[in-house]
Amino acid sequence: MNIYTSKSIKHKAQEIIKKNKTNNVSIICNNLRIFHLESNLGNVNGFLQYCEEEDEYIIHINENASYRNFVIAHELGHFFLHKKLNSFKLSNCSLILEEKLEHQANIFASELLVTDKMIQDANINFNEYTLNDIATYFKVPAFVIRHKVEQLKFSSSRGFNVFDNKLIAQF
Repeated sequence: MNIYTSKSIKHKAQEIIKKNKTNNVSIICNNLRIFHLESNLGNVNGFLQYCEEEDEYIIHINENASYRNFVIAHELGHFFLHKKLNSFKLSNCSLILEEKLEHQANIFASELLVTDKMIQDANINFNEYTLNDIATYFKVPAFVIRHKVEQLKFSSSRGFNVFDNKLIAQF
């Protein structure tokens, strides 16, 4: 089993974007011949299924999911990072490992859907907006922006702190 850091996951997402010339999850899935199937999944937002007979992957998406693109990007994270693992078997063995795999898929989805360049190009004044405002702008859950802020804090000379859901730029 590979051990991924946030940085290596970010590089993997960047590699996928470069190879596909987009971060559009529908186009990436089409290029990979991964199909989407929407249905009522109850409490589950989505899951990745491998169909051995057809040698194909299907992303199942809950028709009631709030952030459809995030769900697809998250499942693509499992595809690129964990597809050789039997996650159903692992979930019965270790809750901690399952949480780690889910966290990694969330990081991948965050890096795929909101790139550093997108944040730079948006030219957002971080002093004026909340995490939720910025998440709404990018059409992602707020924790994606929280991850990006934390990631940017470590990768650039410009740091950010989250205080009362406001982003405070530090120069």
